[in-house]
Formats: sequence, C-alpha cells, structure tokens
Amino acid sequence: MSTRFRNFGAALTKAGVPTSGVYQVETAVVVGTITLGGNAKFTVTAAGMAGSPKDILVAVALNDTAAQVAAKARAALAADADVAAMFSVGGTGANVALTTLQSAANDATLNIAYDNDTCTGLTGDASSNNSTAGVKGDYKGVVTGNCCIDTTNHDIYENTGDSSRPVWTTV
Repeated sequence: MSTRFRNFGAALTKAGVPTSGVYQVETAVVVGTITLGGNAKFTVTAAGMAGSPKDILVAVALNDTAAQVAAKARAALAADADVAAMFSVGGTGANVALTTLQSAANDATLNIAYDNDTCTGLTGDASSNNSTAGVKGDYKGVVTGNCCIDTTNHDIYENTGDSSRPVWTTV
C-alpha cells in the first residue's frame, strides 16, 4: 500500500468532482483627505460575527490621506477581537480588505462601511465590494493528504489544502 496518502484507508466518496474551498474577500476603498482631525467610523457587518454590525472608531489626523486612513483602519480592525476571530485584515493603499479565515458559502451580508464620525473629509461609503465570493469546500475539516474518490468519473483526488480550506487535486 502506498505511503503517500495518510488516510487512504479512510477515503471519501462523492458522485462528481469535489469542490475546493475559497476564502471570501470583502474590500472597502477609502476616499477623501481629512480636513478636521477626530474619529472615522468603520462598520463591519458579517453573519456569525459577535456584535455585528460592529462600529470601530479610528483616530485620524488633519491632512491624513485616504491611504493613511486605510492603514489606520486596517490596524484598528486587526486589533478588534471579534473581527480577528473571523477575518484576516489586509489591503494596500486606500483599500481595507477582510478575508475569511474559513472557506464557507458566500456571506451576502459581509460589508465594510465607513464614514466621518467626529472627523471631516471622508467621502463615506455604506457598501464595500465583494472582491472574491466564498465557497465552502467539500469535506471541510478533512486533513491534508486524505483522498476522495469520484464515483461518477472514477478519479481520485487528494486534499492538498488544509482542513479549513480543502483543495482537491487529481492524483
């Protein structure tokens, strides 16, 4: 018996090709330059997130550019326990992006809104962009190296991803 597969004896079956998981990515693009320092308000909405929708205040200074505001927002969102429990925070320039930590079906409620709170100069935006739709992978939770047999086409697939996002590769 091959030692390449850790759990070949526990091979899974499916009629058809198994689906690899995709992490959802949501992106807000900050617009404006701060004309009065204070706080900007970022509101994160997500199914299953504690406190959703959740307002997070971001301290901004006079003449902060959109890229500077976005960098401060990324730091504030990453420091929030509820946001960090579900998402990695990223982005560059004026972009603020949330990427799910688990592959799951697309969450249509996921949103990053922002506006002036006590500051002025931002062009508020109530809707962010769904940059990458989420897809729950078949057999989520399966360890790397496990196999799935396509009972329709008689192909064997190996999970080359991880348990949070299986990636099924033809063997």
